[in-house]
Amino acid sequence: MALVNKDLLAKTPKEVLSFKIVWYCFILSFSGGLHGFNTSNVSGVLAMVPFKTYFGFNTKSKAEVTNLNGWITSSLLLGSCVGALMCAPVTDRLGRKMSLAIFSLIFSLSAILMSANPRGSSGVAIFIAGRVISGLGSGAASVIGTGYIAEIAPKSIRGGLAAMYNANTMLGVALGYWINFGSIEHIPRTKNAQWQVPMGVQALPGILLVAGLLLIPESPRWLVARNRIEEAQLSLTRLRSLPIDHEFVRDEFNEIQDTATAEAELNAGRSWAITREIWTPTIRKRLILVMAIQVFFQFSGGNIITYYNTSILTSIGLKSQQANYLFSGIYGLVKFLTVCLYSGFLIDRFGRRPMLFTGSAMLIGCLTYLAAYLALANPAAHASNSPAASGWVAVVAIYIFAIGYAFSWATIPWIINAEVFPTKIRATCMSICITWQYLINFALTRAQPNMVVTIHPWGPFALFACVTAVATVYCYFCLPETKGLSMEHMDQLFDVPWYRVGIASLQIIKDNQNGVAPSQRGPLKFADEESLEKNSKCVYDEVKK
Repeated sequence: MALVNKDLLAKTPKEVLSFKIVWYCFILSFSGGLHGFNTSNVSGVLAMVPFKTYFGFNTKSKAEVTNLNGWITSSLLLGSCVGALMCAPVTDRLGRKMSLAIFSLIFSLSAILMSANPRGSSGVAIFIAGRVISGLGSGAASVIGTGYIAEIAPKSIRGGLAAMYNANTMLGVALGYWINFGSIEHIPRTKNAQWQVPMGVQALPGILLVAGLLLIPESPRWLVARNRIEEAQLSLTRLRSLPIDHEFVRDEFNEIQDTATAEAELNAGRSWAITREIWTPTIRKRLILVMAIQVFFQFSGGNIITYYNTSILTSIGLKSQQANYLFSGIYGLVKFLTVCLYSGFLIDRFGRRPMLFTGSAMLIGCLTYLAAYLALANPAAHASNSPAASGWVAVVAIYIFAIGYAFSWATIPWIINAEVFPTKIRATCMSICITWQYLINFALTRAQPNMVVTIHPWGPFALFACVTAVATVYCYFCLPETKGLSMEHMDQLFDVPWYRVGIASLQIIKDNQNGVAPSQRGPLKFADEESLEKNSKCVYDEVKK
């Protein structure tokens, strides 16, 4: 999705492109910040001395602590999975605004539950329950927030406004790390507030989101679907800063009504029709592709490094707590800035596939070095609080990894998930794939502490490097370049064998850009969209042969 559609931008009245609509979408992007905070702050909290003392970790065996760390970190993802699945019926009934407010409040209340609970084993159980509830809130909010932005944003700048969600997610990651750093710097390790403050501050983005929702009108698309026409018109005029009788607003409102009517007709007997559609060869092929991409996304190691950043830096040799937390904060900042650069300037300039392959090469190189360093240098055996020269190279490798990850597996899985499925079954297919992604993420996150013990600290990095190498080869043959391709082109692409989809997509794009069909020796000029589609079909036939 382009950040700005220049063709539509030229037809959009200046009143529509107001600061107000940008501000509304910025508030909604805090739904990404909820997930960002959730994923980053727990790594530092688990390593804090007062946290270990409060919950009795210092009296438990290494195996018990390893298992508890795995459950505390991964339980968030079980909640996220449930939240992503249950939010659709809640949203359809209560509306985007009310549903997002409810799940944001649930997220904020979970932060209070985690930061203020009893000691010992019962406290650990309550803390894990808080993580599950927190994940439920952030998982649901991430689905509702992105959909809400898409429904209220003008078409011409929808891509740019939607990119705020990814940026705010990474901003939440960075802030989670920096709050941990500030906590150990300014709160003594003898006080429980050192870990309670980071967990309590986690409620802040949820509270800000709820407060900001008071300013935002309900989605006109949901109001039309509920047959609340007058309210929908008032909402749209407020969003576009134009009267309802303005041609631009009138055309958009008619389009909303037409879409709502079509969706209502589709929903009649929907379950069987969608199931049958999903099992057609072309859709099944897309579903398998996206689910495979989600597996590779998790086994690239990016989420694991985010969840366990503090312990990973310790294993490298960065044993000073202040330095460890400081470098974690820098890692989060690098991720945030790189995702902004990628979303704002690189993706629509270079395309999905080149950026994925570039990022994957960076990941494989960094993961291979980290595995080799941990296996050969064994920094855990040294008493020094600071790593040797080769250890500092490993720290730099983690930062380079963050850049490559932002260019590739941090973003491509979400983009491809949204771009390859037909509109009528897109929501269902995306829900299946997101749920699958959360389950894989949970299993890997839960297993990570045990893998470090079983196959040594270098083992997971070696595993991630090998899987990423296999994933890169798979994507070369199977991943389509979706930049500039319409859904009609997608339908053509997925009729070819699965291992030729990637190359076929490049051929169609090249010939469309050059105005040349393979069967033609000279250039072919396109007078209209019909001739363009006809030529694309010709390209497809040639590729299939």
